[in-house]
Amino acid sequence: MSIISTNDRQITFIFDPSTKLGRECQAYALSSEAEILAIDLTKTKIADTEWVEIAERIGKTVPELIAKDHPAFTNLYGEGIELDNTDALKVLNKNPETLVYPIAIRGDKAVMAHTFSDILKLIKPDSSDVKIP
Repeated sequence: MSIISTNDRQITFIFDPSTKLGRECQAYALSSEAEILAIDLTKTKIADTEWVEIAERIGKTVPELIAKDHPAFTNLYGEGIELDNTDALKVLNKNPETLVYPIAIRGDKAVMAHTFSDILKLIKPDSSDVKIP
């Protein structure tokens, strides 16, 4: 059983609202007709098992979820640091602002939003689903 909802009517949006990209992506998600579960990382902690599942959903490892060039990371850990899953989970729990990009999940689809328009992949219907008379 999945920890993260797989409901096609809901977008689970994981973000840091202190970033411009996080706010832009949130606005795009809110513009959809889907119900939004916004997880503000400055207020809500995500369990280790959920981080692992989120990483798997977007085809990444947990260490790949971390922006190693983020000042919060480099000030605490330095540069050129390699992380294993355990270390990466500790970083995300203590410094969630180091999440590299916002993440959105809808049904069985998930995206790491490098730009705000990546959220559209979960909002706009797939053109293959459109029936043309």
